[in-house]
Amino acid sequence: HLPPPTSQTSMSLSGPKKTLIRPLFEGKIDIIGDVHGEAGTLTTLLDRLGYDGSGKHPEGRRLVFVGDLVDRGPNSVAVVDVVRKFVEAGNAQMVLGNHELNLLRGKHKHGNHWFYGETEVIRKDGGGISFQVLAPSEDWKQSTLEFFSRQPIVLERSDYVVVHAAIDENSMQCLRDWDSKLEKTESSKMSKPPQKKSKHELPLKKTTGGVMDAFNHYVKIVNEKIKKLPSSTTYVQRELMIQNENPVKVAMSGSEEKAEKKYFAGGKWRLVQRSKWWKSYKGDACVVIGHYWRRFAPPDEKLVAGFNPSGTNPFEGSGDFSVVGGGGGVMCVDYSVGIRYEERGKGWKPGSMGTGLAALRLPERVLIFNDGRIEKIKDERTCKT
Repeated sequence: HLPPPTSQTSMSLSGPKKTLIRPLFEGKIDIIGDVHGEAGTLTTLLDRLGYDGSGKHPEGRRLVFVGDLVDRGPNSVAVVDVVRKFVEAGNAQMVLGNHELNLLRGKHKHGNHWFYGETEVIRKDGGGISFQVLAPSEDWKQSTLEFFSRQPIVLERSDYVVVHAAIDENSMQCLRDWDSKLEKTESSKMSKPPQKKSKHELPLKKTTGGVMDAFNHYVKIVNEKIKKLPSSTTYVQRELMIQNENPVKVAMSGSEEKAEKKYFAGGKWRLVQRSKWWKSYKGDACVVIGHYWRRFAPPDEKLVAGFNPSGTNPFEGSGDFSVVGGGGGVMCVDYSVGIRYEERGKGWKPGSMGTGLAALRLPERVLIFNDGRIEKIKDERTCKT
């Protein structure tokens, strides 16, 4: 079972925070899957859900985003601006995904060159540049990184946990230990009188604090372990250590295992693959995740036959709208809207590959899609809906 919530999870939601695990909104919420820069699809979904331009709902519902707001889609800038406005007004929460982490780390990755003011060919066939709005200014980029650095990577309450990719007992305990030490450090700082800054001191430009402090801490620990490994250690073994022994990486991009064979995904060939961690999940709460490229059946199977840019379906055989795993279950709400750039590149209609943007509406336990479809969540593990 996962370690129980500590006292830090009952902290006030007001003011900037650096803790990695925070309380999830109580009451009625709508949890939106990976948006990946699809601003038009997001606004359509928000309209269908009944939210106004400030992120308020007439029934008092509130929004939660599972991360990966950005990259690959046409307008990540607009998505960030909308979600940031909602979060800072207290009308929404978000957890960070691996795509936000890549930006915080300053990494050029598939689909994120827009942030660096660069155009990019992201289609699998290399057929041309995909339209992406470029980051408008250095000030916007810096303020966006600072906003991301203030966000958590896990939100939890007694019945639900929201994380971008994965949780396990060891990673959650590491994150709780980090938060506990952080709060003690912050309390100690608060008891000391503030020091005057030198008038010659330059403005801070490097984003620090929050998730990056934790990420770098665990990178250092893992790197020290790798230095001590025997020369016979394989590349795959090292890669699995780098991923699976860093609790920040586990939460934001999942645990991994050796792939049966080399495969192409995310713009490169890979030797390790995402593990189906949910099969061994034992926690009492239902975990809501994104990240894993779930898709419903394409409306025209013949049209898209043989074209699968997102890899194999990790939930194959469990149904498109089903809770999976053990314990309180795991529900993935990423319906692959992030590969709509491929649909546009092919000249296909949006959704031709079974893609969509969905919100998990709680406590109703229904999925509401941007195209207006409503699907009831199935829990075939217990033969109930």
